[in-house]
Amino acid sequence: MAAEAEEQEPKKKLPVVKILMMAVGAIVLIGAGAGGAVLFQKLTKPTDDNPLAIVIERKADGDAAKDEHGAAPAEDGHGAPAADSHGAPAADSHGAPAGGHGAAAPAGPTGKPVPSKETYVTSYFEFPGNFTTNLRGSRRFAQMSVALATQYDKKVIENVQKHEVAVRAEVLALLAEQSEADVIGVENRKKLQGLIKDAINKLLTERTSFGGVEDVFITALVLQ
Repeated sequence: MAAEAEEQEPKKKLPVVKILMMAVGAIVLIGAGAGGAVLFQKLTKPTDDNPLAIVIERKADGDAAKDEHGAAPAEDGHGAPAADSHGAPAADSHGAPAGGHGAAAPAGPTGKPVPSKETYVTSYFEFPGNFTTNLRGSRRFAQMSVALATQYDKKVIENVQKHEVAVRAEVLALLAEQSEADVIGVENRKKLQGLIKDAINKLLTERTSFGGVEDVFITALVLQ
C-alpha cells in the first residue's frame, strides 16, 4: 500500500505542472501579441524618422487607387499616372491633370510674339503718263513719273483725281524751275519729292480746304 501511494503521488502533481506551463505560455503569447501590435503601430505611423512607415503608407495608398477591375492605374515613363479608362489623364499629386499644373501643354515650339502696333492703311496713287518739261538753263528736258501716298481716307485720292489738271500744271511748273544739277543724285531727288508734296498739298488746301498727301515718289526720271 505504501508503494502504491508513492506511485500515485507524482501522478497527482503532473496536472498542476501542466496547468502552470499552460498559464505561462498564455502569458507569453499575450505579451507577444501586445508587443507586436505596438511594434506595428510604430512601424505604420508616418514619421520623418520612420522610412518603413512611409513605404507601408504609400503601398496602402497605391492599393486604394486600384480601379473597379482591381488593377492599379498604369504610370508613364516619368512615374506620373497615365490616362484613365476614358482617355483622360489622371490627376497628379497637386490635383491637376498629369503632365502640368492645370495648363494645357503647347502644341509645338513657339517663336517670339509679333509686337502689336496700331497701323493705318496706306493708299497709293500714280499719275498716268509722264511729266515732261525743259530744265532751267539747259537744252535738255526731263521726263518724270510721279506717285503719291496717304494714310487718310480715300477722299484725298479723290480730290487729287478731281483736280488732276491743276496738280499736273503745278508739278510741271516746279520741275521747269530745276536745273540739271538739281535733279541729279539721290539727295536732290528726295528734296524734289518734298517740294512736289508741298506744292500739291498747297493746291488741294486752296481747292478743298485739306491737303492730306503724306509722301511723293519719283518713280522714274530721264534726262534727254
